[in-house]
Order: sequence, then structure tokens, then C-alpha cells
Amino acid sequence: MGDPELAAALGLALTGRRLPLSSSQHLADDLRQLGFDGDALVRLRRERQAAGEPWPYPVPLEERRAIGFARFDAALADARAALGLSGLTDAVRAKRPLSAEERRLAADRPPHW
Repeated sequence: MGDPELAAALGLALTGRRLPLSSSQHLADDLRQLGFDGDALVRLRRERQAAGEPWPYPVPLEERRAIGFARFDAALADARAALGLSGLTDAVRAKRPLSAEERRLAADRPPHW
């Protein structure tokens, strides 16, 4: 598969939509022109995570196989880094102190620690 197919798969993974993307090298510009700038993608990711849904969106196995699994994963990692979408969002912290049992579990270390 050529670069347009890779760009289409990346667009699907990032937005959940089939978009007319020209190439993976111009992915950020193409997404921005289609209304998916960095802020919009961050919001989309947060919404999916809050709903307990996967993000990046799943890309069909056969499509990833045709592109090459390693090539797709590397391109997706590069795109996420370029768009400011790498890493996980912070977990929500508890608004109360840990209980005695929770402190004990948090302090528990294996013997070789």
C-alpha cells in the first residue's frame, strides 16, 4: 500500500472517520484543514477516554496488515507525537486521604525492592 492508504488509516485511527488525506507527510496540515486541529483531537481523545471507548480508533486488521503492522504503528506514534497526542492523560486523583489499608498497600514492596 502506498502513502495515501497509510494516511487514510492514520486519519481513521485519529478521528474515527474516513477522510480525504493526501499523504502521511502532510497529515497534520490535512487534518487541520478538515477541522481536526490539535485541540480538536485532544478533545476527541478525552471524550473517548471518558466514555471508556478506545482511542486511537481501531483500524481494520486487513488494512493494517496491507500497510505493514510495524510501519503503521511507527507512523501512528510519529503522528501522535507531532500532534501532541502522545502519552496518557492524568488519572483523576482521589479527593480524600488514603485509608490505613490503602497506605499499607501503597507502601508494600517485594523483598527484592
